[in-house]
Amino acid sequence: MQTISSSTPIAAPQEVAWEVMADHELYARWVPRSQVAVEVEGSPQRNGVGAIRVFRIGPTRTREEITVFDPPQRMAYRVLSVPLPLRNCRSDLLLVAEDDSSACTLHWDSWFEPMIPLTGGILRRVLASATARMAAGIAAEAERRALSA
Repeated sequence: MQTISSSTPIAAPQEVAWEVMADHELYARWVPRSQVAVEVEGSPQRNGVGAIRVFRIGPTRTREEITVFDPPQRMAYRVLSVPLPLRNCRSDLLLVAEDDSSACTLHWDSWFEPMIPLTGGILRRVLASATARMAAGIAAEAERRALSA
């Protein structure tokens, strides 16, 4: 099992960061030429548990199912299909508020198993880059919203 962990400080309240993190379609803003759509709505929240989101970048498609949706702190998902040789991929995103509630930190942990021996390091770098891009996008959008509020 391979692991990726990151922490991204966000200069915005936890609730604002949560609104951004839980809005699946926003993720397309942070990856050029991509689209993100909710294929199946969650219950009881549209973007909550059971929601399946689909990322399209060119001809590739990744499907993810939301498995935990605990506003405004935690969201987790599992990858249903991905154009990479990996399996059993899942991620957990946790927003931790700072003491003064004006900022928070996004902790993003992912786990996966490579399907091809000796590819774990390469896949880890690819996924770490993708999650870092998403975390930076979440932080930037949350900070923009907090400044304009």
